[in-house]
Amino acid sequence: MRVSDESPTLDVLEQLSAATDRVTFESLLRQLGLPEGVLRGRLRSLVDRGWVVAEPDDSYAIGVVALRPGSAYLLTDRAVRLAAPLLAQLRDRLDEAVRLVRLDPPSIVCIASRESSHDTSGSAVGRRMPAYASAGGKAILAGLPRERVVALLDLEFRAHTSESVADRAALFEELAETRARGWAYERGQFQPGVGCVAAIVPGTTDAISVGVPLARLTDDHAVEIAANVVRTTDELGEALRR
Repeated sequence: MRVSDESPTLDVLEQLSAATDRVTFESLLRQLGLPEGVLRGRLRSLVDRGWVVAEPDDSYAIGVVALRPGSAYLLTDRAVRLAAPLLAQLRDRLDEAVRLVRLDPPSIVCIASRESSHDTSGSAVGRRMPAYASAGGKAILAGLPRERVVALLDLEFRAHTSESVADRAALFEELAETRARGWAYERGQFQPGVGCVAAIVPGTTDAISVGVPLARLTDDHAVEIAANVVRTTDELGEALRR
């Protein structure tokens, strides 16, 4: 979506925070659709305040100062606090990367993460992922009314890998299977070579997911993971109700 000349500087920060690496000026220019002078001015202001770091090759990344509001949000979030020991226990039982994600339409965002001892397939806190292509997102979407899911898909719906479900009818079939099974399962739909198992935290639009390289993610292992994830989401849901 292109933004107007009057859009707040927050648009620039959102684009940078969604990236996993530095973003070139030309890429930001294409993504935001702003006049070059306007974008240069906003970036200069953000760099001066420490929110953004400028690199010599005319690329940009989120600065350390941007950690302050994010850290404050996580410190005051009850679900994150209650989930911390549960995520650690789940990671220790499975020795796989685990994360707590939250719906932030049209995406999900990782709000807590624990990596496994042997790989780093987990997502960094703050990373955004398409709800329709990730197991965590599918677990959440499966619990929403159909009309709300349609509204979210109207905002964004495209294939991310060759395994992505990019047909609405097929996606709704997958969401029905997720509801019936009680957990979501995808293989390489968002990140090539990585699969994911997830379940929604009851009474919320949060989910806990486990990412596993496909080389280790057999169907039997997925069922084992699912049993542990559902147990953990139930424990978190119960803690949140107290």
